[in-house]
Amino acid sequence: MKAFWRQSLLLFVSLRAGDLVTLAAALWFVPRFVSPQDLGAVIPVTSFATFLAMPVYACALVTMKISADLTGRGLVGQRTALLRGVFASMALLLVLSLAGAAALLPCYLAEMRLSDASVGFFVIAASLLGCFAPVYTDALQALKRFGTLGAVEFCGALARVGVFALVMPLRPLAGYFAGQATQPLCRMLGGCTALWRELRRPPEPFWTPANVRLAVRLYMGTILYLGLSMAEGLVEQTVLRTGLDAADSAGYYMVSRFSDFLYLVTIPLLWVMFPHTADAAREGRPTRVFVLPASGVTLGVALLAALVYVPWGADLLAWLPNGDSYAACARFMPVLVLATGLTSCQVFYTNAELSAGRFGFLLWFVPLNLGAIAFLFAARGFFSSLDRLTGFMLALAVLRALCAGLALFAQKDKQ
Repeated sequence: MKAFWRQSLLLFVSLRAGDLVTLAAALWFVPRFVSPQDLGAVIPVTSFATFLAMPVYACALVTMKISADLTGRGLVGQRTALLRGVFASMALLLVLSLAGAAALLPCYLAEMRLSDASVGFFVIAASLLGCFAPVYTDALQALKRFGTLGAVEFCGALARVGVFALVMPLRPLAGYFAGQATQPLCRMLGGCTALWRELRRPPEPFWTPANVRLAVRLYMGTILYLGLSMAEGLVEQTVLRTGLDAADSAGYYMVSRFSDFLYLVTIPLLWVMFPHTADAAREGRPTRVFVLPASGVTLGVALLAALVYVPWGADLLAWLPNGDSYAACARFMPVLVLATGLTSCQVFYTNAELSAGRFGFLLWFVPLNLGAIAFLFAARGFFSSLDRLTGFMLALAVLRALCAGLALFAQKDKQ
């Protein structure tokens, strides 16, 4: 546990440069340069493109799981064979993702009412690179090379802010998505450099029939979980953009940035947690000793933020470019940050289960996600105001956290 918290702190500090760029983009560059008519489309378009690239992201998670197991067992040669095989398979996944994007993205961009239809290329680049990059960073995570990972993140943040500053004043939406593509590109380049020695190690046979079956089982379970989770989020964001007018959807973008800051806490914990929970599961130790403290810290920060937003949310919003125009939406800030905190508790749990190669949690979350998607479609006309939509988000987040808690405590102690 001491190593877990020490490495979390190291990564937390090193990731702050990237987070500052993320905050600058979300809170200053985007509101400053993107028109209010397009502002509300930023999140749905990003969600749609990420959904198309989801098979790649699932591959990254499975690679991290198996790589962490091989590292823990000292099977360095098999880990090399695994990484080589995964990197080679990226070509096929890239072709499939590009085909899906070419067929579906133009229609979705038109539905989102974007004024600049030429952003499609940059959206695809940002989403595909964003899902390819974890294959490299996850390999560094599995090796517990968190110092190298922090350096890669810092350099990527500098490159990203440079693209924002140079391109967004000229082409706001294109510049935003080009900047979003810059950091994962840096992660891939940095990851390749850092992993070069690993990839040059003599490989040992890994792709036996038993290991292929294991990889397929892990991949199918991960795809099922990620596919339904991302689909629910995509439907939610699409309903938000199409069911609300441009002003309300832009207002949602502005106030939701104040809940997304919570990822400054959760992402370092998630990155460090994965190899540690994988080790714990392999050794028969409980993973809840990681999940519960991480959830407690996140909920504590979310509650503190909500208490701050209640009296001072509108004042904080006024600091942003054009923030005064969305002061009426400030009352949703506490609701959204609590929803994000509760959802993060579920993510900590499912992340630990994925690292352990256990998929019993699907019995809880497949019905929940399917029910949420069905309700969003059936009651689409009901979500004509931010009050109703944010209320639904909070209720769903509460259900997610409850399901995670019940599933966690239903496990045997040895798990």
